[in-house]
Amino acid sequence: MNPRTLVLEIVTPDGMAVSETDVDAVVLHRREARFELGSEIAVFPLHGPLLVRMPVGPARYHKRGEQVHLAVGGGFAEVRGDRVLITTPRLERVAPEEPDPRAAVRKICRKWREEMVDGREGMIGYS
Repeated sequence: MNPRTLVLEIVTPDGMAVSETDVDAVVLHRREARFELGSEIAVFPLHGPLLVRMPVGPARYHKRGEQVHLAVGGGFAEVRGDRVLITTPRLERVAPEEPDPRAAVRKICRKWREEMVDGREGMIGYS
């Protein structure tokens, strides 16, 4: 068994929203021109350095056999060493007792996308 784990930090404009240690894996969606829009990427310990743009969409992390589902309001993810840092304007954690957490996250993200005028609102560099 590999003793290595990840540190996951998620920062919003309100401050540190998630700070977890001993994370086994982080799964997020990416918004990159060279990949299919919204395709998933999984980050495990010993992952190479990475900087990726994220769309409004689901993310999750695995810790000690449990999955935590998150709705992420876009942003960026950086992987350096065994640390994953996500910066996002919005974040919502789905309750662990939710019967279908993936559907709950999709519903939250759909609502956020509908609130956005053209998909670029609030992004730096777009007026």
